[in-house]
Amino acid sequence: MKLLEGKYALVTGGGRGIGRAVALEFAKNGAHVAITALEKNELDQTHKEIENYGVKCISFPTDLTVLENVKEFAKKYFKNFNRCDILVNNAGMTHYSTMIDFPIEKAQKLFNLNFMASYVMTKQILPKMIEHGGGKIIMTSSVQGNIYFSGYKVAYSASKAALTAMAKCLQAEVGHNNIQVSVILPGAIQTKLIEDMEELGQTSFKADPPETISPIYLFLASNLAGRRYNGKVINQQLLFELLPELQKQIGEADYAIKKLLKLMKGKLSTQINDLFRKNLELVDFLLKYKKLI
Repeated sequence: MKLLEGKYALVTGGGRGIGRAVALEFAKNGAHVAITALEKNELDQTHKEIENYGVKCISFPTDLTVLENVKEFAKKYFKNFNRCDILVNNAGMTHYSTMIDFPIEKAQKLFNLNFMASYVMTKQILPKMIEHGGGKIIMTSSVQGNIYFSGYKVAYSASKAALTAMAKCLQAEVGHNNIQVSVILPGAIQTKLIEDMEELGQTSFKADPPETISPIYLFLASNLAGRRYNGKVINQQLLFELLPELQKQIGEADYAIKKLLKLMKGKLSTQINDLFRKNLELVDFLLKYKKLI
């Protein structure tokens, strides 16, 4: 079952980490994929892996901190693909430094990549998306700046909070054009950003592999995510606390998701139960993911 058969997707930061995992997940599900990132070697490797699924791929190494480069990549995209059904604004960078010690020039570069590149890319893609009858836009934000607010990551957290706000406002603006905008808040995912932060002295929790989060992007990019997911913000960290508890209950048995929700009443924290109740379709998909794909 290929959930994105014949769709066209653009994933920024597609050379490694979450972006790579998402690009491969989309390709496995029948989408033609464009990827961009800074490192050519990583892009080339991901490009080959995407084409192994029998779909088309285009890739261009691009420094997205330079906003003119974002516009140029969008032009290259439409020279190769005539439409964009799915846009994943994923590229990002982080830091671990006090506001006093973090140079303004580096903060500007971080904001350019984490927020402005997504803004500019969306602005370039959106008119064509509307012209072709709609599409999906997915933002990779973070629990930092949305759920947790800690020191030493002021610029990063602020940029991620801005990305979430942009997505929710954009949904209100273009939802009537059959555009669905959603946000994923990754927790600790084993990427180079985590490795870099550990070298700078940040203590990290156990990190999940990027491949574990990519099915969330697949669900949101597919037709399975109906109107209830317009403007939705998904807390991946909380979701991954819920899933093992549900898997213990059901094992290999068949189940009905609404009956499972009733069964778990009183067994989950209010916060996790609320996430479960508001995301039944997504939770059901993730529990059945290996059987569905």
